[in-house]
Amino acid sequence: MILVFLTLLSLVPRHSFGSEDRDPLHGPVAEQLDLAPGFPDARVLRTLPLSEAVARFAQGDLSGALHRLDRVLANRALDATERPRAQFLRGWINDRLGHFQKASAAFFQVRKLKEHPLREMAAFFEARADLRRGRSRTAISECDRYMVDFPEGSYEDECQLVLADAHRALGSWKLAISRYQDFLTEHPDDQRGEEIRLKMAEALEQSGSITRASDSYRELFLNHRLPTTGLAAEAALRRLEAGGLELPTLSDDQLFVRACTLRDSGEIESSYELFCDLQDRHPGQGAKSSKLGRKLADERHNILWRNRRYEEVGEWNAAAYEREPSDSAAAEHLYWAVQGLSRSGRFDEAVRYQEIGRKRFPRHRRFRSSHERTALLQVGAGNYKQARGAYKRWRAASSRARRSSKVRFFTAYYSYRAGSFEIAKEELQAIAERSSRHRVAARYYLGKTLRRLGDRSGADRQFQQILQEHSDSWYALVLRSRQRQRQGLSAQLLNRNGRWPGLSGRDALKAEAPPQTSLQASLVRLQDRPRPGMRSPGDPMERDRVTGRDSDGRLIQLPPKPWGSPSLLTVGPSDSPRPSPVTGAAATRSTASMTSSAPSTWSPSTLWNPESGWEQWINFVSNNQEHWPGLPAAYELSRIGLGELAGPLLSEVYNEVRRVRRKSSIKRKVRRWKASRGRRGGAKVARWAAILDLGLETEDWRDLFAAAGYPASVSHFANKATKYKELPRQDDDSRAAWTLLYPAAFAPHVWQAGWENDVDPLLILSIMRAESLFRHDAVSRVGALGLVQVMPSTGARVAALMNRGDFRVEKLLQPETNIGVGSFYLGKLLDRFEGQFPLAVGAYNGGPHNIGRWLRSKQGIPLEEFIEEIAFDETRKYIQKVVRFYSIYTDLYGPGSVVQVPAATRQDDASVINF
Repeated sequence: MILVFLTLLSLVPRHSFGSEDRDPLHGPVAEQLDLAPGFPDARVLRTLPLSEAVARFAQGDLSGALHRLDRVLANRALDATERPRAQFLRGWINDRLGHFQKASAAFFQVRKLKEHPLREMAAFFEARADLRRGRSRTAISECDRYMVDFPEGSYEDECQLVLADAHRALGSWKLAISRYQDFLTEHPDDQRGEEIRLKMAEALEQSGSITRASDSYRELFLNHRLPTTGLAAEAALRRLEAGGLELPTLSDDQLFVRACTLRDSGEIESSYELFCDLQDRHPGQGAKSSKLGRKLADERHNILWRNRRYEEVGEWNAAAYEREPSDSAAAEHLYWAVQGLSRSGRFDEAVRYQEIGRKRFPRHRRFRSSHERTALLQVGAGNYKQARGAYKRWRAASSRARRSSKVRFFTAYYSYRAGSFEIAKEELQAIAERSSRHRVAARYYLGKTLRRLGDRSGADRQFQQILQEHSDSWYALVLRSRQRQRQGLSAQLLNRNGRWPGLSGRDALKAEAPPQTSLQASLVRLQDRPRPGMRSPGDPMERDRVTGRDSDGRLIQLPPKPWGSPSLLTVGPSDSPRPSPVTGAAATRSTASMTSSAPSTWSPSTLWNPESGWEQWINFVSNNQEHWPGLPAAYELSRIGLGELAGPLLSEVYNEVRRVRRKSSIKRKVRRWKASRGRRGGAKVARWAAILDLGLETEDWRDLFAAAGYPASVSHFANKATKYKELPRQDDDSRAAWTLLYPAAFAPHVWQAGWENDVDPLLILSIMRAESLFRHDAVSRVGALGLVQVMPSTGARVAALMNRGDFRVEKLLQPETNIGVGSFYLGKLLDRFEGQFPLAVGAYNGGPHNIGRWLRSKQGIPLEEFIEEIAFDETRKYIQKVVRFYSIYTDLYGPGSVVQVPAATRQDDASVINF
């Protein structure tokens, strides 16, 4: 009876209960109904646009975005245009959260459409999600369908890997190995090569080809770039050995290859230990010398140098020279004695051998034109007068040096450091009056020189000129820092020193964290986990937790106990603050820090109007999709906040436009085509004509990329379109315009990683801007990957310290992984150089061992002078650039805070991190 009554009651129109909207059981209906764990009113759901979910996604609130998507899709609140967008975004978020079944279902809804710009992407992502959720046969059929539907699709190569993984999961070992091999043949330099070869070896093992599998594992054990690969191969060999396979003992020649591999993968201590062991067994001289012993002797220098045994390199070469000063290799011994002793911080001895080499072998390639090296060694030893003399000799001997503003500046600078202030004044003044790269630096040190000479008014004029004309320069930042140092930091200002402002997640969780062990222990712990799909008869690594050698001659270095770290909380905007792991006042401060929202990527201004930008973007896609079929997909992706996918598609368009505009031969053909009214030339010339008629200016491309949501190109075009030096940040509009040049790119990931690792997110953005200009798929010429340019070997070692068992090289191209790994590493560098964040920035670029070496003999000097005397030009400029970016970011996104450059240097702690 009650059920019938409620059913009839639900059919009665709401307005029949009176003028006010009422629920018959619960009273008046609220205007904003968003109840939990119940459901909102259907009328409210129909008014929720897709943009709310996209906004949540853009803020990094994946769960909130997914919740809204589920609601609007379940209640059919979207039209036919928006529904596929919502399904694609739903699939993308579920895939990121590891909900692969839901991701597959969402991508299927887009893939099944007959025509849609995102259909190809959805087809591949569906297959990949099905593979990840264990539906290998489904993944195979979907990839086969993809190959038919999109014969020249963008994901054809990736589908080959999905097919290989699926066949491997099904036990079709030969098919899997064939697919893997085909991929490696087509892409021999792919960053995932080692991981694929490891999978091939595992497939051989599972298929019963134990001998071939052991050979593959052995090859990876002997030759690899990533330390994790070597450890995985070693664990597999132990597993085979525990299963009864008798492995042949590695020869000493193979162990030498292993020593070189360990060196190249960054495991320098293990490499050196193995090399010394081999040398003990194989002398290079005497009656018992062998071919391997002589090879080891020849390679000794290279092994020592690459393993950073600089002191031994210096001492060994110095001793070799002292024994045979007339030997034919005496100049080489002198050179490497200088290099080794200087790299180990023994600059006085390095200077002595450098002078011997210059005098004895002035025409030898190692000492010819070595004036700059002599000067840098003298600087390291603190002999500034002699350093100035070296630069003067260089200028006298080389016309190129005479023309160099760098040589002219350092000649004057070392006059200042040597205390020759009158000479420094004259030389620095001459540079400051000329237009050169070192004019601002010369003006700064001219001011310091004038102060030393008692001319305070003259010094103040120089400083004021820097502050007025070059207000964003490194030297202006130093001047402001020194002024605040003398006057005291205002109580209203927060000092940004590279650390998270407030209580970070690392601080809050410090009490719960277990003690950390060595990097080697972390690497072993990471690789000691069972690998998916592998038979594991117990843990063979447990039986040998000692340091020594096994029957194969391999080194065993295992941790005394497992290493781990606690789960880290998620930071970012959310419906409610997270519970704080601490209590009291600290808890209040922690919660305030954690729940502060990350800023939007850039702000509206007179330079960027979102409405007109979107209109321009829509018109551009509509008018040009026949020329570039990928444009509609880019537009659809931009509508759901996936600018990292949309941007590269638009970049392909811009690159073709630029190529056509730059070629005069193309322009001539187009002119002839137009003159003949389309008779001279085919479809290609007609396409070129359409491209040349686009007439897009730099500002237009900036707005198109801004609408697409791709910060890399926005910053590039903003810099070309606007003279930002003439746009002071004195009002809200101009500050908003500056955010185009300095966007808060990938802010949710940056803010979360910063909070977790106790790193200021504005410093992370500064490094990101300097390293990749916000390109998430950037790959450098030396193989560094992603937004903050992480080397694969460094990424593997850092991931081990983070206890990230899911690390794969290709994940460094994912913004969240790249930012997380880079921020953890930067946090460790800040620990090492506590209170000296510019030095941590320099260590990120030039290596902490180099910064620590230069720092050793220069305690207590002004920090800007230490940076001026860094031997690597690239590292010195990198520090000045990143810290300058940091100051600008603080001005834009950190109101009420300033970047304060530390006053003087102090000792670092190399035990924290040294790679």
